[in-house]
Amino acid sequence: MISACACETAIDGNGAWAAFKFAIPEVVISDWLMPGMSGLELCRNIRAHTPVGCTCFIMVSGQRALAEILEGMRAGADDYLVKPLDPDDLQAHLIPAARVTALHRRLDVQRTELEGLNNELTAIARRDPLTKLHNRRALAEDLELLDARAGRYG
Repeated sequence: MISACACETAIDGNGAWAAFKFAIPEVVISDWLMPGMSGLELCRNIRAHTPVGCTCFIMVSGQRALAEILEGMRAGADDYLVKPLDPDDLQAHLIPAARVTALHRRLDVQRTELEGLNNELTAIARRDPLTKLHNRRALAEDLELLDARAGRYG
């Protein structure tokens, strides 16, 4: 059994979209048919607003048709549940959702660390190790930058 999570609810699609923008949750469970904004529209908005993987989107619908399931997945849903919603089935789908979002958090931390290390390596590559002065590479890069500025501003 997974641990309890904080849960926000909305009465319609527009309310869900507003709540999402305010909190940006790790998992969104949305009905396909809602007043205002449909689950498909909500999913598309979430995917346009956040990088893929930051939020796991689970679509819930009464339709079992493969065409509808594929339409939801193409809109950006990560998972699909059929009504009536069984709590055990939901829990079984939330376990991999938690794993995926945890992996994306770790990847984001590692990406940030790698960007910092890459910036450090770039700085090291532009300096002579003995004198700590800018080297030939730094001179060439600076000259290119000055040439571009001179061309741009005349």
